[in-house]
Amino acid sequence: MKNAAIPSKNLISFIWKFVRLQPWSFFFIYLFSLTWAIDSTVWPYLLRLIIDTLTQYDGNRTSAWMALKWLFGAAICLWVSVEFCFRARDFLRARFFPKLEADIRMAMFDHIQHHSPRYFNKHFAGSLSNKISDMTTQVTSMLQNLMVFVAALASSLLVLLFFSQVNALFATILALWILTHISIGIFFTSKCVHYSNDHGEVRSTLAGKIVDSFTNNFAVNLFARFPFEKQRIAASQKIEQEKNYRAQYYVALMLLCFSFLFLVGIITLNAFLILYWTQNKISTGEVIQVFNTTFNVVMILWVSGDMMPQFFKSFGIASQALSVMLDPQDVIDQPLAQPLVVKEGEIVFENVTFHYGSKKLFENKNVHIKGGEKVGLVGYSGAGKSTFVNLILRFYPLTEGRILIDGQDIAHITLDSLRKQVALIPQDPLLFHRTMEENIQYGNIQATKEEVIQAAKMAHCDEFIQKSPKGYASVVGERGTKLSGGERQRIAIARAMLAASPLLILDEATSSLDSITEKFIQENLERLMQNRTTIVIAHRLSTLAKMDRILVFDQGKVVEEGTHSELLTKEGHYARMWRMQAGGFLPDKPTNSAS
Repeated sequence: MKNAAIPSKNLISFIWKFVRLQPWSFFFIYLFSLTWAIDSTVWPYLLRLIIDTLTQYDGNRTSAWMALKWLFGAAICLWVSVEFCFRARDFLRARFFPKLEADIRMAMFDHIQHHSPRYFNKHFAGSLSNKISDMTTQVTSMLQNLMVFVAALASSLLVLLFFSQVNALFATILALWILTHISIGIFFTSKCVHYSNDHGEVRSTLAGKIVDSFTNNFAVNLFARFPFEKQRIAASQKIEQEKNYRAQYYVALMLLCFSFLFLVGIITLNAFLILYWTQNKISTGEVIQVFNTTFNVVMILWVSGDMMPQFFKSFGIASQALSVMLDPQDVIDQPLAQPLVVKEGEIVFENVTFHYGSKKLFENKNVHIKGGEKVGLVGYSGAGKSTFVNLILRFYPLTEGRILIDGQDIAHITLDSLRKQVALIPQDPLLFHRTMEENIQYGNIQATKEEVIQAAKMAHCDEFIQKSPKGYASVVGERGTKLSGGERQRIAIARAMLAASPLLILDEATSSLDSITEKFIQENLERLMQNRTTIVIAHRLSTLAKMDRILVFDQGKVVEEGTHSELLTKEGHYARMWRMQAGGFLPDKPTNSAS
């Protein structure tokens, strides 16, 4: 597994990282966007020349046309050029933005999926998915709004240039107007961005809570907690609404200031325009040019100002979405990591210490599992069995010590190669919202359909699959909800059988099966265990009777080890657990009689 690239520390550098993958498209999109500025300033200038020519020409109209034809020709060329640039920009945008979104989406997905299970235990899956969606859509929105801002700036500069040719006073008034406009925008930017960031965070949290409620809809129905869920979402919605109001309030206040500024600017400019015309200091054509140009630049500045609320909102949402890219991955490949090579399957814990937060789970643990050995793990809930397995899979980084597989420190081997050598059948398997065949084939994506069916038969799930409406093409539902617990477990067993990895871990792999099905599958599992290093976690102690060795866990320590018979003879922890089993299963906690 390759480590995800080091994420950018701020939103602008993050966006630029993907924009520079299409530099020429980006350059020409923004270059062609400047056409708006040219269009809004050159047209009034051509109109001025036409009007001044008409008002100052004393000849007949035919002669006037001969004098004006080059101006009309220039106008037609301008229109054709503007339309060409706009349409070229449209085609470039149609290619640039979908690829930009795809690149961002895949980069974020790849970064997030490489996190350890501990990360996903702390975050809503819906919130993470929402942040990916937010980033792609909001970055596009920001860049499209930025086109308008760039055009507004270019238009303002061109207008200043044209106005300076008419009268320096008009250029001065417009320059002061634009500077005041920018100052107001800068003043409100910090507040708008601050509250937009807050709103983006609570909005993402709200989305995660909604997805969490929908995901657990069965429990909501089972306990009739519809009012409770609605109240819980409403509480978060109230916070989101307040944050949204604060963000929108400062944007509205900014637009109010813009409106007042535009009103003052237009009145002032037009007052001097009329005064200078009555004093014959400017021509009629220049009056039309200044008036139309002023109207055009006001419209561009107003449109850009009107887009600022969406720009700030997009910036806030995207900034919050970037937070998931700033979370460091706690388990990554070392720079010189090598692929794992398994020959014997020996597993060794050397002075392993592991702390989960402030909780100390393992202290200086030493365990040796021989290659091909079948080892059972028993203990009450929380004793450390699952943690033991998770450390072998390197789902969590060790605090101290090391774990060796065939003499290779797993901290210095690639994660991909490690996990390809281990087949895990979990207690509560979660299936993808895909077909039966795809879920089984996940154990070996190169497997043929015949191999998939063979694995399904060995796991005794071919029968219920064939009874499904579409057989192996039947979709199992989100997390396999269309299947029973036993059926999901059999699919997981078939998946592990198809993987045929040299290291096998069974975490209560048959706990959801009925006794008859378990008997048939157990025979196939025993064949699967042959010549493989196998670790079996079980609360049903009878399933461990054939293990080569059993490790008894208590509070993160291995307090006993031996065969089933040896441990019963010792009359220790294992013997007490054996006697206190109810219905063949180990209780979650020791009873008073066991002490």
